Amino acid sequence: MYKNKKIIVLVPARGGSKTIPYKNIKLLCQKPLIAWTLDLVKEMPEIDKVVVSTDDVNISIVSQYYGAEVIERPDQLSTDDSMSIDVVKHTMDVMKEQEETYDIMLYLEPTSPLRSKEDIYDCLDLLIENNQGYTSVATFSKAELNPIRAWALDGTSTKTFIEHANPFLPRQKLPKAYQLNGAVYAFYLSTINEESKIFLDQNTGGIIIPKERAVDIDEEIEFFLAEMLMERRRKNE
Repeated sequence: MYKNKKIIVLVPARGGSKTIPYKNIKLLCQKPLIAWTLDLVKEMPEIDKVVVSTDDVNISIVSQYYGAEVIERPDQLSTDDSMSIDVVKHTMDVMKEQEETYDIMLYLEPTSPLRSKEDIYDCLDLLIENNQGYTSVATFSKAELNPIRAWALDGTSTKTFIEHANPFLPRQKLPKAYQLNGAVYAFYLSTINEESKIFLDQNTGGIIIPKERAVDIDEEIEFFLAEMLMERRRKNE
């Protein structure tokens, strides 16, 4: 438990990946990608349970080797169009069948291997101790593209994505903008029900983390970047 809250970690890891085959267990610095997340939470004794939701036997084997409990994900929740919230609901149903209850879920995608324990603790602390009524917390980074500078195209016709925005404002005059980076999501399970569409709502708090800990691996170039950053981190330890 952490500050009297029972914590479950859910690591979603389906087998299909068009950009990088078997991405979730591809070796990153001599260790399967998913193992970086599983090893990190093993260093946090306050975590009560760690589960991996997967449809793939190979990911299942690797996940169990690194100490996680595996939940077999149904095929209908393993497509390109599957929603994260449905994986959360399925996990909650399995926990209910096992007569296990938890206060908070940490949703940690294996494609963010550079997150730190401090990032996770910061999210939990804000969620548990805040007085603003937050029911969920997520990590953010400085936006790669400020929305003021974004454009929309209709065929060859262009317009600013935000109506009447001036995309030529100097950088110093642009409003600060941030984006979800997917490294850490933390939320109270009591806020999730059958009608829930997302696990972040209007009562979401934000923790800002640097970009070097927020790499989200989707394509090969991001995999290479993560390897370089991981090697640099290991040399500096």
